[in-house]
Amino acid sequence: MNPLIKWAGGKSGEIKYMTPIIPHTYDRYIEPFFGGGALFFYLEPKKAVINDITKELVMFYSFLKDGKGRDDFKKELDAYVKYWYRIDEYMKHFGDSFLVLYNKYKNNKLTDGEFEEENKNLFANKIVPFNGLFAESFCISQKSLMSHTEKNVVAKLKRIKYTIDTKNKFTNEMLMTNIETAFRSGFYIHFRDIGNKAKRGELKISDAKKTANYYFVREFCYGSMFRFNKNGDFNIPYGGIGYNQKDFKKKVDVLFSENVKKLFENTIVENIDFEAVLNKHKPTSKDFIFFDPPYDTEFSEYEENPFTKQDQERLAKCIYNLKANFILIIKETPFILNLYKNDKFQKKGIKISSFGKTYLYNMRGRNERDVRHLMIHNLKDQKTLV
Repeated sequence: MNPLIKWAGGKSGEIKYMTPIIPHTYDRYIEPFFGGGALFFYLEPKKAVINDITKELVMFYSFLKDGKGRDDFKKELDAYVKYWYRIDEYMKHFGDSFLVLYNKYKNNKLTDGEFEEENKNLFANKIVPFNGLFAESFCISQKSLMSHTEKNVVAKLKRIKYTIDTKNKFTNEMLMTNIETAFRSGFYIHFRDIGNKAKRGELKISDAKKTANYYFVREFCYGSMFRFNKNGDFNIPYGGIGYNQKDFKKKVDVLFSENVKKLFENTIVENIDFEAVLNKHKPTSKDFIFFDPPYDTEFSEYEENPFTKQDQERLAKCIYNLKANFILIIKETPFILNLYKNDKFQKKGIKISSFGKTYLYNMRGRNERDVRHLMIHNLKDQKTLV
């Protein structure tokens, strides 16, 4: 299986380094830092314990496992699918109106202020069919959805006129694609705000709705990144044009497939500290554990729960005392090397290998695009770190 949710730092690309040494048989698969769970879905273990500190993520996996909750979650997610595709319908009926208005604006027949006012009027005139497509019971606030969409369309078209289409090379088809992107971005931002308000306690929605909203935002945010502002609000923008035609329905159908249901039947899902999950489930020599902890880095704004050097030291101590077979993958830093590359760990039969990793996204230069990663394990020997 493939992972079910987009997750920054997922380990799908690293599976090829692990498969040669992963035990063929084990009683339980345990993963204390689950995230997107690439290795779990690849292995499809018959018995597992998975854990993550992110409450919303754990609720997502729990709903896929639970009986009635699973049905409620499916109902909410099906609504996101239905209304996401209704943007196509709105664009089909009313997109030309925005295109005509932009062409007047581009040809300087309207000032910036007049263009903004005409857009407001256009949205006001189309509000009845707009509301007919996006029910209040789903979007919670039609007014907010309309406002986000209107602002996005105006901002996008102004940016196109002044910075992108200065030589009038944009075709009507290109413009329509950008107008659609602005609509979808407005839809996304509205529900991103719904999630932030619910998290702050300013808005009461069911756990099933909250989790469906979380999944939708994770699927359509740029690069599956984590970033929070000083108020703790998630603020990653919409993914852009490439996300417009994503087969969202297909992804939701996979979530509720029999294969996924069967996989989670014998999987325990936890939402506690990594050390607590090890103490609770007491791994034995017959278990296999995969560790994919947060990296040793001074930047923590992409994670709601910073993982400190003291946490890294706690993890190293837990690993040293383990009876189970394990693999740990982590970014190489001097601090991490000092924790694991020493006589104490070597005498325990713990080995270190290294491999390259290229990041796909580099927000404001804060991630080195090419770094080395370490694979630390106590399994069958392979090429060790020099």
